[in-house]
Amino acid sequence: MAEYVKLLNDVNYRQLKPILDEYQLEEFEDKIHTAMEFVSPVMFTVWEDGFYWEYTGMIHRFDPLTKMIHFRVGK
Repeated sequence: MAEYVKLLNDVNYRQLKPILDEYQLEEFEDKIHTAMEFVSPVMFTVWEDGFYWEYTGMIHRFDPLTKMIHFRVGK
């Protein structure tokens, strides 16, 4: 069993963290502001620890200094 666990850990399922350039960041901010203005649901794909997770919900607030998004996940 231990060999199987080691084999699974050796297989590279994890993905590298994507690097975004300044243009992509501006494009994301524009989409976020548009979704907030028109109260539209958005879908985020979030990279965390080598895996991607998808969340759908509404954006309540966006802090441009810290780039923090206050987001409520939909049902």
